[in-house]
Amino acid sequence: MNDVIQPLILLRLSVAVLGQRDHAAWWHCQFLDAAGLESLNYNFPKAPLAAGFTATCLAAKRLHDERIGRTGVTHLFRLEPDLEMLVQRTATKEAGKLLREMPFDRELSLSELARLAGEEIDSPEGPVQVGLLEDASTHCGITALARHYHAGFRLGLRIYPYFASRRP
Repeated sequence: MNDVIQPLILLRLSVAVLGQRDHAAWWHCQFLDAAGLESLNYNFPKAPLAAGFTATCLAAKRLHDERIGRTGVTHLFRLEPDLEMLVQRTATKEAGKLLREMPFDRELSLSELARLAGEEIDSPEGPVQVGLLEDASTHCGITALARHYHAGFRLGLRIYPYFASRRP
């Protein structure tokens, strides 16, 4: 499971940046831009990036839960509890470099998303089941998420990929 943590964090961070108010405006916050990070540095001087990442992920989680639901599903911002805890702990750890190395820029985030996706696809707007619950912690599952998010941001559509306990 540890080999999927870094790609999950990079995917989550790319989607979090791209979904902010000043980009695609999927959620109404912008903690992961220069002004937001400056404000967080004042309020959370020991870990402004971790605070911005956590706050943005909570906004994204709320939106995804509203569109997809919460029962029998998991998505990028609501992972299984053990995996969620590991992703959050790794991403916010002071010694961790991922948050400091990731560019909080639209084009660079879109490029990172394209790299994780591997190929472009077209996807319908709205919730899209991309696999079963057990696929969420696999490289194939992460790639499926990345492809659908990349399609959404590339095409200007709100796409919410998720995993469910059974096929539709």
